[in-house]
Amino acid sequence: MSSVILYADADAGRRRAVSESLEATRRFSPATASSLRAARERLAAQRVDAVVVGATVTDGTAADLAATVGSVAPWLPLFVYAADDDAAIDAVDDGTLLTDRYDVDDISPAALADELADAIDERPTTPNAERERTRAAALDGYDIPFDRLTGLAADVLDSPVSFVSVITDYEQQVLGASGVDAGCIDRTNSVCTHGLHEESHLAIDDLLADPRFASLGELQELGLRSYLGVPIRTPGGEPLGMFCVMDTEVREFGECDVARLRGFARTAMDMLALQRPDPLDSPFGA
Repeated sequence: MSSVILYADADAGRRRAVSESLEATRRFSPATASSLRAARERLAAQRVDAVVVGATVTDGTAADLAATVGSVAPWLPLFVYAADDDAAIDAVDDGTLLTDRYDVDDISPAALADELADAIDERPTTPNAERERTRAAALDGYDIPFDRLTGLAADVLDSPVSFVSVITDYEQQVLGASGVDAGCIDRTNSVCTHGLHEESHLAIDDLLADPRFASLGELQELGLRSYLGVPIRTPGGEPLGMFCVMDTEVREFGECDVARLRGFARTAMDMLALQRPDPLDSPFGA
């Protein structure tokens, strides 16, 4: 079976040339996208074995797309194909997200196809993928309903929506919610997955102004505009999921909001820890 390579670039000519070169190897089935939205839809709709990012997409930068892939599909090998001196590429954290990068000025589309063939034969990974495997192992065995706790969080933070969830390889599983009916969300359509590895929290004043989320139809259908989420961490520091609140209006969350939500996340982790046979200290301290 041929490997599916998703190549995302705003340059239509380069997309065509790379796609034709990949197909000519007879080892790859190319899929292309010109935007963050199209790339996200491709990742949700079909099996993808690796992603190649160009310098820009029509609704964002290479850094935006690399961060999105690193959050919604962290197990995928991720390559960049752009000029080495491109400022947009310099913004990509290649130490965490990238498997490798190729200079478009030095490597032709045909040579890129050969380079990818050699690289994928070596079963490449990224530090981000290794981190995801460790996180997924820590997640196994936790499950508890949280509807009452999320209802209290919604009241305290004056937010119409609150939920707590864990994030598996491919899904965001909602354990409890207030103000919205939710069960499982495809990880490619998740806001929470982008906050898993934030040290403190993820706050988004206006979801529709953020290219990572502006095209998510579910948010628009529900009328949700702002988001605040805090990771739920094990005592060992592995993030299992997020405790979040959302509002239907553009909103700037303050330090007090973050502190309150962190308290709810601490309580959620303490409740989860009760399921384990060994007593666990709170990961947030006293």
